[in-house]
Amino acid sequence: MKFWTNLWALTLNALRDKTSTFFNFIFPLIILIIFGYVFSGTYSQSTVKIAFVGPKLPEIEGVNYEEFQNLSDLKKAILTQKDDFGLSLSGKTLRIYLNPSNMQSNDYYISIGKRISKKINEANGIVSMINVKRTEVSFSGKKFNYLNNLIPGILALSIFSVGIFSMTAGLAHLRDKKVMKKLWTTPISRWHFYGAFIFEKVIETYISILALFGIAVMIFGVYYTVDWFEFTILVLSATFGMMGIGMIILLFSPNAKVASEISSAIYTVMMFFSGVYFPIKIMPPVLQRVAYSLPLVYITDAMKYATNIAPMSRIRFYFIIAIMFVGFVLVLMGFSKVFKSE
Repeated sequence: MKFWTNLWALTLNALRDKTSTFFNFIFPLIILIIFGYVFSGTYSQSTVKIAFVGPKLPEIEGVNYEEFQNLSDLKKAILTQKDDFGLSLSGKTLRIYLNPSNMQSNDYYISIGKRISKKINEANGIVSMINVKRTEVSFSGKKFNYLNNLIPGILALSIFSVGIFSMTAGLAHLRDKKVMKKLWTTPISRWHFYGAFIFEKVIETYISILALFGIAVMIFGVYYTVDWFEFTILVLSATFGMMGIGMIILLFSPNAKVASEISSAIYTVMMFFSGVYFPIKIMPPVLQRVAYSLPLVYITDAMKYATNIAPMSRIRFYFIIAIMFVGFVLVLMGFSKVFKSE
């Protein structure tokens, strides 16, 4: 009975904790929606404005042309970003003019230039001997886009945030405010409280993960073949693992403010070096070694396996599960040290 009373009290406290709510659900939801709309194609593609000099260019879907009489005016339009990029056709050469400040978009603009070049060649009876066609090889036989690959990473990041911030935000405040000292004057069992705290955080994590997953499916129409047993055991074990990291941070932090700042810094590092948003393989070798030293990389890989996005041997999957459960031991050992002076 005391266990459930503690669980109810801790649940109410978690619902009132704005910091925990933000990092556990609101922030991952914001990231999900922003990246989802960017990469899902929910909105129609915006029109590209191309400045050109010379003969008329073939019509391309999603392209608007603006004609100029000389290159000077064309370059000015590109520099002022009146037009996205420029083209000039002279003889057998189609020259592309790009603004270096649009570095993220220039590869896309070059691909449009190549499409226009192909149209010009076809209009002149020139047919390329070799055509390049794209074929995706998926181990599950289904087609996936960037969003399909992104969502498991966001779920893994959410597990990480719940785990560490539950320790460094929620538990640290209880320590700093000497709440536990008052509780120990009552007949309450320490292990009833510890068990209720851990159980509440695990349930909170699972609910937030299911909610994020459900929102992704409803808004963006993504589809996954989920092994719910492996998905559930992964969420539980990863939560324990991240709570263990949070406990370590808490043990070396003098107060809740310092603990939260350290957690935020680690969270930022995890975001950029875990392969959730940026592929690890494009990083320099030194940064790749840093990335592969982070636990979130392996949680993300395991989440992709559980959602049938990427292959993984079952031995490796359950080895990750086993390592994550070590965090449960760290949490139990840490409780007695955190509240040793209570």
